[in-house]
Amino acid sequence: MKLSGLNKIISVLILLLNVYFLPFTIIQIYTSGGIMVFGLLTTPITLIINLFLISGYLVFNKKYENSLSLLILNSIGSIFAFLLFILLITTPTID
Repeated sequence: MKLSGLNKIISVLILLLNVYFLPFTIIQIYTSGGIMVFGLLTTPITLIINLFLISGYLVFNKKYENSLSLLILNSIGSIFAFLLFILLITTPTID
């Protein structure tokens, strides 16, 4: 597989994961972290994941589609975001 194809696949994964994390971050900021303010502890982590949107969008530019550094950065970001996504989905909540 070519570098540009792999780069685009990982970038699409980052964009899809941010479909979950972007509203999650906005809700956490809007509600001030919930009743006991523990939700604000996750806000810096999700903001970092949201910053990977920039490198995800850069890959679709012809100038950066064969960039090895963006591939490494997006790979680290997608692994980090996917692990946090699995953690947040599988953690039981107290309602």
